[in-house]
Amino acid sequence: MARLASFVAGRRTKWVVIGIWFLLLVGFMPLSAKLADATDQRTEAQLPKGAQSTEVLKLQQDRFASGQTTNGLIVYQRDGGLTAADKERIQSDARKAAKVLPAGSVKGVPFAPRAPAGLVAPDGDLAYTSITVPNDNDKIADWGKDVRTAVGSGTGEAGLNVYVTGNLGVYADFEEVFGSVDVKLLLATVTLVISLLLVIYRAPLIALVPIIVVFFAYTVAQGLIYLYADSGAVVTENATSILVVLLFGVGTDYCLLLVSRYREELHAYDDKHDAMQAALRRAGPAILASGLTVIASMLVLLVAEVGGVHSMGPASAIGVAAVLLAGLTLLPALLTIFGRRGFWPRRRMIAYDPDHRIVEREGVWRRFGDRVLRRPGLALGATVILFAGGALGLLAYKENYSTTNFFKKATESVNGFKALEAAVPGGALDPTNVLVETKTGTVSDADVEKARTELKQVKGVAAVTPELERSNDGHIASFNVVFADDPYTSAAFDRVPVMRDRLDDTLSPNVEGLVGGGSATSYDFDVSNQRDLKLIVPLALLVIGLILAVLLRAIVAPIVLILSVMASFFGTLGLSILFFRYVVGDPGVDNSLPTFAFIFLVALGVDYTIFLMSRVREESAKFGTREGTLRALTATGPVITSAGIILAGTFSVLMTLPVTFAFNIGFMVALGILLDTFVVRTIMVPAAIELIGDRIWWPSTAKGGGGALRERSSDSHPQLAPEALPIAE
Repeated sequence: MARLASFVAGRRTKWVVIGIWFLLLVGFMPLSAKLADATDQRTEAQLPKGAQSTEVLKLQQDRFASGQTTNGLIVYQRDGGLTAADKERIQSDARKAAKVLPAGSVKGVPFAPRAPAGLVAPDGDLAYTSITVPNDNDKIADWGKDVRTAVGSGTGEAGLNVYVTGNLGVYADFEEVFGSVDVKLLLATVTLVISLLLVIYRAPLIALVPIIVVFFAYTVAQGLIYLYADSGAVVTENATSILVVLLFGVGTDYCLLLVSRYREELHAYDDKHDAMQAALRRAGPAILASGLTVIASMLVLLVAEVGGVHSMGPASAIGVAAVLLAGLTLLPALLTIFGRRGFWPRRRMIAYDPDHRIVEREGVWRRFGDRVLRRPGLALGATVILFAGGALGLLAYKENYSTTNFFKKATESVNGFKALEAAVPGGALDPTNVLVETKTGTVSDADVEKARTELKQVKGVAAVTPELERSNDGHIASFNVVFADDPYTSAAFDRVPVMRDRLDDTLSPNVEGLVGGGSATSYDFDVSNQRDLKLIVPLALLVIGLILAVLLRAIVAPIVLILSVMASFFGTLGLSILFFRYVVGDPGVDNSLPTFAFIFLVALGVDYTIFLMSRVREESAKFGTREGTLRALTATGPVITSAGIILAGTFSVLMTLPVTFAFNIGFMVALGILLDTFVVRTIMVPAAIELIGDRIWWPSTAKGGGGALRERSSDSHPQLAPEALPIAE
């Protein structure tokens, strides 16, 4: 770290660092612009590779003339019954829709000759036109909007409601909601970060430095992720959308920590280069350990089966690696160039004053730390009770994927589904696909009929369509199953394994029945998400524990810190579930939420523990564990508080998106970060250290330490007490 500090904060070499980053910016900016086109939006990219629903999608794509398809519905509803004029309009709208869709997309038109059964509700109040289009994610939303324009959805004669729903409508609404979402997230995040930094530092130039650093890192990261995707790896849009929030949160944390150290050293060193080199030697190991922890945690996602989770791992790791590199090179170079002028108009707070020993103030963090350490058992017990009580909220955990709960605002697709569900089987929104495949020869009509007859007997199945299509070689036949209720509920998912088992038991040995699409796709997501969570949690904890052990040169301390992180995670998850269910009123949550929440909460929340414990280690080497803990708490209190508020704020930006999953992730991570900042780091960890004493450093001792600590101990200037940041005063 000393050599790096000498280079990035050198009198001449700091300009070399700036030049290198400008070259990287220029080189990667064109690649960054291509990332959106390189993301994989195919449904199978999100699915587990070995799932039966993934196999169904591949067979449809490779063996059927129609390829992969998805559905759309034009729903017509009038209280008191559809009129003759309504029926004429339905026929006319079908012809209009056919003109803006691929040939043959309109499959079923109510009241038309030879119309399929089930398109008209028994009471005559509702009817719907069935549409099937190629499953091209780049075009589905546009087709949905074109159909709405063509048929004039939502308009017409008084009392007639017209909705374009199904996947065609959902994609159109999704694109409307997420139109230019990256730009909106970027602007909202930048505005929030600058505002908070101005409040903290009241120095405009210092407030802009993190924005500059993250901008460079974000551009380079996008370029690297593009190269990763271009090499053949799958990168989904989910993985790239959250990148801006992640990088601003993590990057700003690193900036706050280094700026805080730089301020301290500017009191002791007249030369700004010497001050930055000392600051980077002290803060660099903690920043490096923090970054490596987040990177390693993200890479653990590579073991996930779910494509969306698997893809997010390397993309996030690349992003964090870029911002970590910028935080250790570009950031110190910029701060060194700005020097004391960067803190204008508050330059007195970093004035050179080597002969004056600053008297440590009995500030809020020192006083609070004293109270915690005087009664550590009570303090630790109170935090355990808090998190245990919060974890009881997990008893309210319930999964729900209903279309009615997907958006946070009214949309046409949701309104159409509600009208549809009230009149006809809700499963019509997204039927489940069944393939009957023979291993040798052509699939027989008897085998197809046997499968259809067996599935009709499954409880909750409202209808089974006739055979729809055969594969090009005649070996596979397809038909659909329509459930009586919403196809995105747990009850619908539970039917999927029942259907698969019945097909296995019914069909002859050389014939296989495959269930995919609709509810089956979500069921396979569920199963793989549960498997991923059980695997990711212990692996991530092991990786984090090993990094903490190396950083702190101890075994007991990492165990204590991991336990504190897990307590915080379960408490946060439980409190969040209670909030979603009984305050927001959601019927349930997506079962991938705990996986994403764990990675973000543990990987990011442990940052503050690393910042605190690396300082405790440093101070304990000179003052003993108890006094070292108090000094570290006093020194890191303002910067960690500020960092926690900013990180929570950046993730809370996700709550502004009118999508339930984004809102839930934003709320949960923001809550968890605040609990880590104000409870775990402030009360739980110091109390545990006090109770365990010097044994916290076993097998080393409180006087142990590595090169950075010994180097710091030999510094010629006296130990300085940090000034609190304004936000923490």
